Amino acid sequence: MTLPSPVTTAEPLILALEATNPNVPAPGVLLASGGRVLARRALVEQGRHDDVLLPAISELFAEAGRSPGDLDEVLVSIGPGGFTATRLAVVAAAMLAEVSRALLLAAPTGRVAIETTLQDLNNKRPVVVAMATKGDSAYVARFDPSRGTFVDRGASIGPEAFSSLLLPGDVLVFEGHMPEKMHKIAKQREIECIPMRLSAEGLLASRSAAEAVPIEALRPIYPREPDAVTQWRRRYGRAPGDA
Repeated sequence: MTLPSPVTTAEPLILALEATNPNVPAPGVLLASGGRVLARRALVEQGRHDDVLLPAISELFAEAGRSPGDLDEVLVSIGPGGFTATRLAVVAAAMLAEVSRALLLAAPTGRVAIETTLQDLNNKRPVVVAMATKGDSAYVARFDPSRGTFVDRGASIGPEAFSSLLLPGDVLVFEGHMPEKMHKIAKQREIECIPMRLSAEGLLASRSAAEAVPIEALRPIYPREPDAVTQWRRRYGRAPGDA
């Protein structure tokens, strides 16, 4: 399947969805056009099973006096993050791109974290992003500001690999509950550590680094096999969908 043609208008209408990590300040959605934010909404969970994403998107269109059919681009943060939150954001983005025939753009959440967290620091140093923690491991990726890109896609690693990856002069952007062993390593190396923030504005700032993808090819970045799949495999000897 071919991608929709890139938008030629000077002021495309863009919907940005950052909803991957509900526990990291501050998830949200926005509509923007011509470099101006038309409407924004924070995503605040009121209950475990509340659907806050789609109502927030609906409120955006109402406030801006626009409709999904007006969209030129749908920009979504694709993780890593919470399994359910990231999956819902990706599905919502794909659905809206389908109905609007908008260009679908996917940005890694690590890039959004850098744009949101370091936006006022004029940082020129290499950045290590640590997120999606579990036990002693975390998803870690290195960003090179001189190239404006990640050196690699990132991976879920433990303290030993983290110690080898961390270099003098790095800035560490970390999720709030970073593994204690990794935090200790960073402290011993006198690495500047900055708690991670995420925002729809940070996602919008990541637009130039986002990848245009066909709707059917959009996938979240998962740092490891989801717990539900692991438990299913343990119980039945295979994962759902395995032949």
